[in-house]
Amino acid sequence: MNTIDILTIGNLTEDINIINNNVYKSIGGTSFYAYKVAEKLGYDLRIITEISDKLNVSKKINLKKIISQNTQLHTIFENTYLDGKRSQKVLNKPGKIKLKNISKKLENIDPKIIFYCPILNELDSSFFNLFNKSIKICNLQGFMRKTVNQSILIKINLPNINFKIFDAVILSEMDTNFENALKISSYSKIVCYTMGKKGVKIIIDNEIIAFKTLNVINNDETGAGDVWGTSFIIFYYLMKKDLNESVSLSNISASLSVTGISDKKIPKYNEILKHYNA
Repeated sequence: MNTIDILTIGNLTEDINIINNNVYKSIGGTSFYAYKVAEKLGYDLRIITEISDKLNVSKKINLKKIISQNTQLHTIFENTYLDGKRSQKVLNKPGKIKLKNISKKLENIDPKIIFYCPILNELDSSFFNLFNKSIKICNLQGFMRKTVNQSILIKINLPNINFKIFDAVILSEMDTNFENALKISSYSKIVCYTMGKKGVKIIIDNEIIAFKTLNVINNDETGAGDVWGTSFIIFYYLMKKDLNESVSLSNISASLSVTGISDKKIPKYNEILKHYNA
């Protein structure tokens, strides 16, 4: 049995990011940013994703780390940033990732943590029953999205999933309001509500704790929440740091990541510590 640190379940994407009328193309999806964070911090991460031959990820990801359901299409996002706001379109949208199609590939792995991180509701519900001894973390974003034509909209109501199975749920103010975060906290042990440059609120044991973040130049915020979430998973659950330190280090990690385009400025541990100890 091969023990791994983190198993993400969610599609890799092709991202077309339009920032101040400049166009950048990159690999995206929470699974991608999670992989790059784990790589920087020295942890082993595997990805369950749909992927097509047209999406070349080999320059960014070790292909041996991908557990794939092959498809004719891969997800393509167009993210437009203007005046601090993001609008999104989906130009390609494959179907569901089905557990039955990849179950044999999972027989010899034992993940410490499962990170459920769909980008457009692509997870077969049977994935929730996987690896019951693993720590389970939910990134809510992809569960809250819906598509109308090519536009991506955010649902008002919470998805019909059992939040009790998750040790932590990570969501942002772009996904839903804080009232819904409070509702989730009655089921999940920890709820992390990220608010960009305004910081993070953690709900734990009926207490709300607010944390500030770094003031940096934001060049590309795509994936910042994914960087935050994966950093928190590693610091809190794998490195077993206390809550305050884990959140503070995660804030630094995400803040530094937005100073570059795509994954180029995701920091290593020593860079994060340098700012933490300053």
